[in-house]
Amino acid sequence: MPAFKRKIFYLSGFDPRGARFYHQLYAEQAALFNRTADRHVTIGKRRREPPYSTAWTIADEGQDSETDYVFLGWDDVVRAHWVKNPLTLLRRSVAAYWNFTRLLDWPIVRTFPFGVRFAFYYPGISTIVLPILFGVLLWLPFAALLGWRWGLAAAAAIGLAVALFVVRKIQGFWLLRFIIFNDTLAADRLPADVEQRMIAFSDQILASFEEGWDEILLVTHSNGSIMAIPIMARLIEARGGALPAHFSLVTLGSCIALIGNRKDSQRFHALLEAVGQGDFRWLDIGSITDGACIAGIDPCISCAQPRRARLFQTSPRWFKYCDPATYQARRRNKYETHFDYLRTFERVSPLDYIAISSGGRPLERSIEAFQAENDG
Repeated sequence: MPAFKRKIFYLSGFDPRGARFYHQLYAEQAALFNRTADRHVTIGKRRREPPYSTAWTIADEGQDSETDYVFLGWDDVVRAHWVKNPLTLLRRSVAAYWNFTRLLDWPIVRTFPFGVRFAFYYPGISTIVLPILFGVLLWLPFAALLGWRWGLAAAAAIGLAVALFVVRKIQGFWLLRFIIFNDTLAADRLPADVEQRMIAFSDQILASFEEGWDEILLVTHSNGSIMAIPIMARLIEARGGALPAHFSLVTLGSCIALIGNRKDSQRFHALLEAVGQGDFRWLDIGSITDGACIAGIDPCISCAQPRRARLFQTSPRWFKYCDPATYQARRRNKYETHFDYLRTFERVSPLDYIAISSGGRPLERSIEAFQAENDG
């Protein structure tokens, strides 16, 4: 029997890839972590956890610790809401951006760092606006040379080529689907399949409170941070406002503020208010270099009541834990940067994901170690 037993519930972002991808990613990063930290973290095989989850065991004999890692599966739900038709994707993207622009609570949003606001509009500008403008500008000289019909065809072809290049470079189709899905959530049109799945997850987590774990973590990544709000609200209500002392919420690359600051998201606001008033530990890690994250913004900034939840918010400090050349190369790829929260680096941070999910140190001690290491 290990001395330290941890339970992790992991909720991915708006990603059609399921447990197999994330199990492989964790195993690859654990192998790197073992070489860097001189540890012996081992990963077990995947096993089904009906009705929706997949689990595997993480063990570290040197730390005398064991983690039961539960992947909360909603990739099938994501695929059901994955817009496939390019024309539908374009039409719905324009509508979603229009909704966000007119319905954001701009007195609050204007206080966000410019980089945060730029990151939100970057996918739409890069994949929709710029290619269209480029095509229009090309049409003028081509029309003079080839006539307006052939000139229009040539300009459209080149504009499309530019658009496809940009899309591939920044994973634009995924980012646009991300914006569309969150527009749906913000507008209080939470689909029934999404809501039912989150209820099932909250019940699964609630049941673990009665088991003999030394630590329980709900870890969310990207869009999973938004989906954590209805889950957390249900847990808090069931426990009378205070969650167990050995439970913590971890949000990585969070985008809660994306719909937390929309004027039409009354239902989400009510849930966010309930979460903000809960008594629990909350670690939020976000990087300004991450193009799909709203970093450094209190998730409860739009709430009417002062937040009661014990939030520790920080940057991952990737520049400190990897070589300068590696850091510069990784930050240029915004899509890959968004997944670096789940990766390990040349030097191990106290909040390295493999470290906090496999070792024998509880999250509270890891936060303290990170603070001590990064003071000043």
